[in-house]
Amino acid sequence: SYAVIGAVQKPGNYFTNRPIRLLELLAFAGGQTEDAGSRILVARTGSTSSCSAFRDISAEADIPLLDFKLKDVLELKENLVLRPGDIVSVMVADIVYVYGNVNKQGQVEMKEPLTLTQAIASAEGLKPASDKDSVRVMRQKPGSLEREELVFSLKDINQRKIQDPYLEPNDVVAVGEDRIKSIMNNIGRSLTNGLPSIFYRVP
Repeated sequence: SYAVIGAVQKPGNYFTNRPIRLLELLAFAGGQTEDAGSRILVARTGSTSSCSAFRDISAEADIPLLDFKLKDVLELKENLVLRPGDIVSVMVADIVYVYGNVNKQGQVEMKEPLTLTQAIASAEGLKPASDKDSVRVMRQKPGSLEREELVFSLKDINQRKIQDPYLEPNDVVAVGEDRIKSIMNNIGRSLTNGLPSIFYRVP
């Protein structure tokens, strides 16, 4: 079974006995709503036993996340073959994640172009004694599980030695936090909290 959550017409758990692709599952869920953002996340929970297993993903389990542009999926530039247990989340808004030594960890909504220092300010700033020399931005390579790591110095940005970089949807900002794997797993697990209890059978 597969789950679809977020900005779709019919969120729910979908059952099928055959392989299914991302766009097809999106169509069964009635397509995206008007308030959908620009991205789709697919959390690979790997739970094949039953849909109830969605709700009980262990804290140690690795949850790979794939990040797609909604436009690329609709235009068939990307059309992932889904695996049982996958959770497809059509994001309501474009967001970035800020973790580590900030006062308020979690999601920051991108209502307009957002820079690194603005994202940190939205996370209520840095905790005392945070390392300002190496703030990392983890950016997913298109259609890949891999993320590239970009390192910025807040001191250099504040002194205008380098430009304050603009973030992209689903970027992960890690402030003095080296456990990127645990950050990604936290994001994956947070998606499972939004799972609806409606069940559909796919023809």
